[in-house]
Amino acid sequence: MLTIIAGYNYDAMVMGVSAFWLLLAVAFFFADGGFAIVGPYAAEVWPSHLRTSGMGSAYGFGGIGKIIGPVGLALIVGSGNYLKPDVPLPEIPLAFVYLGCWFLMTGTVYYFFGIETRGKSIEQIDRELTVTA
Repeated sequence: MLTIIAGYNYDAMVMGVSAFWLLLAVAFFFADGGFAIVGPYAAEVWPSHLRTSGMGSAYGFGGIGKIIGPVGLALIVGSGNYLKPDVPLPEIPLAFVYLGCWFLMTGTVYYFFGIETRGKSIEQIDRELTVTA
């Protein structure tokens, strides 16, 4: 949400400091903390017999996001360069709404579809996954 708010405040100042950069710093404080959790969590939620191939395929499918992200951004802001979309200044809010929606979607998926692993060993999680399957 802070990413979207930052996009709408790209030209605002707070006590002489850019509101855009302040909001992005706060947003990515939490986002980077989330990224530190995603790697270990993703490895925990695969049954042991699928863990290596599951993580490999997850990283592979994640590469699709490296294509969809810039292409979607370029299409939304009307840029002709799909690899490195140059965003015109008036399109910055729209670009950050696009990026913020990806963050919101990711958080929603983890919140509603993620399984709780806190305080459980890999063996306990594996047993629960096997029983559920």
